[in-house]
Amino acid sequence: MSTVETLRTSIDKFQEKCSGPQPNDIYEAQQWEMAGAHAMLFNGLLNVYEKSTSVPQGKEQLFVQYALQWVAALDHHHHWEENIYYPLFSPKFNTDAIVAEHETFHAGVETLKAYLVSCLPAGTSWGYNQVANVDEQQVFDSTRMKSLVDGFVNELTQHVSLPYSGLRYSCYNTATSSQLIQEITYLEPEALRASGLTEAEVKHIAEVSEKHMKSMVSVPLESNRANS
Repeated sequence: MSTVETLRTSIDKFQEKCSGPQPNDIYEAQQWEMAGAHAMLFNGLLNVYEKSTSVPQGKEQLFVQYALQWVAALDHHHHWEENIYYPLFSPKFNTDAIVAEHETFHAGVETLKAYLVSCLPAGTSWGYNQVANVDEQQVFDSTRMKSLVDGFVNELTQHVSLPYSGLRYSCYNTATSSQLIQEITYLEPEALRASGLTEAEVKHIAEVSEKHMKSMVSVPLESNRANS
């Protein structure tokens, strides 16, 4: 499949899991929220990918900053998963395999980030209060940007959206990082219950995550508008 088809297929799968209002059941809410977060991230990447070839002349810097906002959002999401969200499930619910899979596409995302930053003038803000520090600014090339996305999109989508028939509750207490695991399926409400996590424990995980999200800095959109 093409990159566009791959992303759209994944988005459809996420939307199946996050349609409708947030579940009242705290176990069901974990999968619903994670599916919604991934639907947002993949929609963002799809939009960046498709719009990259029709950027108006003179608006290249704004587009690059827009694309880098997606990179920053993905980085933040994975930092949250690795350092805040998933560690709270331990030791009853082992999430090491999910975290390990981030390495399968991390290098590709970092290459994309480095290229996009190199297309900004030195001192330009991007992401969450980050600043471009480049020696020589490159001219933005949509073909190059798309090829970089092509290079990691399969690993990214396999991590979160491929079905995994051999994985059931037995894996939740042992890390199996050598095999790809579908992250949304991993958070099945039945699996969370089977792990022994109590409702109070899952509510605590949700509350800690919500507090972290509310502490995030605002995106510096005003500075971007000033450059338009």
